Amino acid sequence: MKKTLVALAALSAISAFAQSSVTLSGRASIDVSTFETTGSTAGSAADFKRRVRVADSASRITFAANEDLGGGLKAGVYCETGINVDNGSNTGQAGTVNANTSQFCSREGRAYFGNNTAEVRLGRQNVWWTQGALNEVGSTYLGSDSFTNLQNGGVGVYTVRGENMIKLVAGGDTGAFAGSEVYTGFMGVSGEYATAPGATGEAVGANKDADGKYSGLKLNYTMGQLVFMLDQQTSKSPYVASGSSFDRSAVKVGAAYKYNATSLVSLQTWSKKRTDNTGAGFSGTTGSAKDSGYGIVVKHDLGGNWLAHAQWGKANNLTGTSAGEIADSGATAYSLGLTKAFSKRTHVYTAYHQINNSSAAAYNMSGGNYTSAAAVGAGADVKMFALGMIHNF
Repeated sequence: MKKTLVALAALSAISAFAQSSVTLSGRASIDVSTFETTGSTAGSAADFKRRVRVADSASRITFAANEDLGGGLKAGVYCETGINVDNGSNTGQAGTVNANTSQFCSREGRAYFGNNTAEVRLGRQNVWWTQGALNEVGSTYLGSDSFTNLQNGGVGVYTVRGENMIKLVAGGDTGAFAGSEVYTGFMGVSGEYATAPGATGEAVGANKDADGKYSGLKLNYTMGQLVFMLDQQTSKSPYVASGSSFDRSAVKVGAAYKYNATSLVSLQTWSKKRTDNTGAGFSGTTGSAKDSGYGIVVKHDLGGNWLAHAQWGKANNLTGTSAGEIADSGATAYSLGLTKAFSKRTHVYTAYHQINNSSAAAYNMSGGNYTSAAAVGAGADVKMFALGMIHNF
């Protein structure tokens, strides 16, 4: 009898364990590329001469654990950590620290609970910049892309990976709306105000206002060959007497048409606003201002596991400043690329990226610290050519 009970207990333990899973996955993405800037408004002394690099572009390792709780419920943890396979450190090509490769869960970390209808997720999570099927050019395919750098540049947004976040995500049972989400978070030590005299979040000292918050949503809608996406984000910072104290709002809208299973064309537009609570006049990185822009992305299946990728984007002049519209503060950008898949996990690519800044603009290929210049000169044209490989494991 005792042996039977022991056997049953062992089987029960094995069964419970079988309902849990732990996975290790990730991506290695690296290229041999060139970087240069030409035509700076300040003259050739402000340009960056062409250099050849071996450059990482958003490699990562992911640890995930999931438990089936029965009755359709599940819970788990997800920890995505950025790694640099080019130099083994946490710095990018410009020698600046990449916050997304600094420590465990540096790219994304969350605990979650839910079912196939909805999940509640807590932690540091991706928001604003994610574009899914609307932009099948960037780090997943070509290591980087110019259009996303226009979207996130200009007056900026509070966060593209928000700390201290509560997020509700629609699951597969929501059909065409799967992947939609709403979120809110609290400005913490990793936020843009963390080093300001009136730092917000958990770093704030006694008798200080710690009520800095941000919130947003993503609405996904996919039906057949059509994809629609809406992103909105706002943030409000407590007033600080000096330093940066910004309220922000941002919205982007996009749609795509899949003209076959592996080819599509998409359009996106965005608008962002920064309100300076200190009353400072406009000086580029401070002061109230607005930016906007639009772009188009194409992915075309050439057959034989070859894909062609193209994108073009335009950032308009900054407006809404204390000086009105800032002349020649916009930019245009494009990326062209070709990928060859050798398996579902491995492909090689070649890509060319260029950002053409107007004389008062300084947009850069800064995503993932991929640039070789921490800041480019106003008016400079940024040019990059890459031959790379990506392996997903």
